[in-house]
Amino acid sequence: MPHFLGIDIGGSVIKSGLYDERGVEKGVASMSDAAIADHVGWSERDMDAMWGSVCGTIRQLLATSGVPAADIAGISFSAHGKGLYLVDRDGKPFRNGIISSDNRALPEVRAFKAAGVPDKIHPMSYQQLWPSHPAAILRWFKDNAPDDYGRIGHVLMAHDWIRYRMTGHLGCEVTNISGSNLFNVNTGTYDPALLSLFGIEDIADRLPEPVGSIDCPAGLSAAAAAETGLVAGTPVFGGFFDVVSAAVCSGLADESRINITMGTWTIVTWTTDHIPASDYPYTWGRYCIPERYFVHEGSPTNAANLEWFVRTFMAGMAKPYAECDRLLGSVAPASTPIQFLPYLFSSNLGDNLQGGFYGLANAYGLGEVVQAVFEGICFSQQVHLDRILALSGRDRRLRLTGGPAKSRPWVQMVADIAALPLEVVHVEQSGCLGAAVAAAVGSGVHSSFIGAMDAMCPPASLVEPNLALAAAYRQKYERFLELARALDTLPPAL
Repeated sequence: MPHFLGIDIGGSVIKSGLYDERGVEKGVASMSDAAIADHVGWSERDMDAMWGSVCGTIRQLLATSGVPAADIAGISFSAHGKGLYLVDRDGKPFRNGIISSDNRALPEVRAFKAAGVPDKIHPMSYQQLWPSHPAAILRWFKDNAPDDYGRIGHVLMAHDWIRYRMTGHLGCEVTNISGSNLFNVNTGTYDPALLSLFGIEDIADRLPEPVGSIDCPAGLSAAAAAETGLVAGTPVFGGFFDVVSAAVCSGLADESRINITMGTWTIVTWTTDHIPASDYPYTWGRYCIPERYFVHEGSPTNAANLEWFVRTFMAGMAKPYAECDRLLGSVAPASTPIQFLPYLFSSNLGDNLQGGFYGLANAYGLGEVVQAVFEGICFSQQVHLDRILALSGRDRRLRLTGGPAKSRPWVQMVADIAALPLEVVHVEQSGCLGAAVAAAVGSGVHSSFIGAMDAMCPPASLVEPNLALAAAYRQKYERFLELARALDTLPPAL
């Protein structure tokens, strides 16, 4: 039976997973790839160490899974979006890679917004403008590190760098590079007009050719085979933006479903065969299924905020996350005025918003505060869901994926705040599995993504909302929005 290697390149962890053609997991190996923060707002990683982590997880997986390297019929990727991985004209990294949480280009983004650039780029790139967009970071280099800017030989995204190390082929995978603000989603090509609006026209010849999710421009090189323990010539496919990987794992093949991914980021995704006209600047990209687009709303306002809270206020507890679930059940839903703004990393409501609590009083204890943390995360998620529902219509089925889906109280809160049923898909490693699906389709073992989703992705369980709570949650949600908008009028504390 053929097996497929899916490599998940997150912002802080590298994972490799092996799956058979039915999606049965044969093993997963992971290694931490800690971020480097030499300056406030910077988030980087050593690119050679990143490659070493990929090799390490593959060797570990081969040693523990019992699957011979010769049985691996294809390799593919799921990777974080945004950020920037630069190499020189010899294909060598000359500085650290930049992760999607990097914020150094915020001054450039503010200047672009003041000049009306977002309204000009959106009809071409269909992207909002974030500091972590490759286009914004490239402009930062041009303004602040001109020597490094002059050394750029090729612009890559996270999995493009790893695929290059595996094969020697330089290319940018479409579902990810279409979210770079360098790429025209309508034409499926890089756009000189976009480069001109960002003032980086001179980078045009350093943008590698686009690569489709199931394209195989080259097989595994002999050098990479020696480093990983894999077989030279094993097909290496384009891969996915991790948003697309999660959507594939939840079975998004047509307009009938919306996927909510709960992880470090909240991501809400829908796919359709056209880009509808809208007054709101939705973020679109090219989907892995031909002639389809995906729209997504996302922000780093989910599990990382809870991780910070647990690390800071619940250190020493044997099972802090289980204790959070217990505490949620000890307090009546939406029963306190405490609001938590889950903006430790970034906001989806305003450039000036930062994390914090509002409404604390001496009558409240840890249970009420934990409840507020979960509510704030879910309210921020609801902002994204409301925007997508406004585009798609409410007659859609909601699917939920991600690590927090294992917490029944958390999932129930999501359903109650949305006032809609949730189909929960329990995928332990959506990045690895989604990447394996791409490899299975690329290798021809499955003839289409739709067939591969049916064969390899797990079924969903249904969680019904408690509609008796809908009014109370909606009232507190509206208060959350009111508070956030008021605070956004203040200058940031940092």
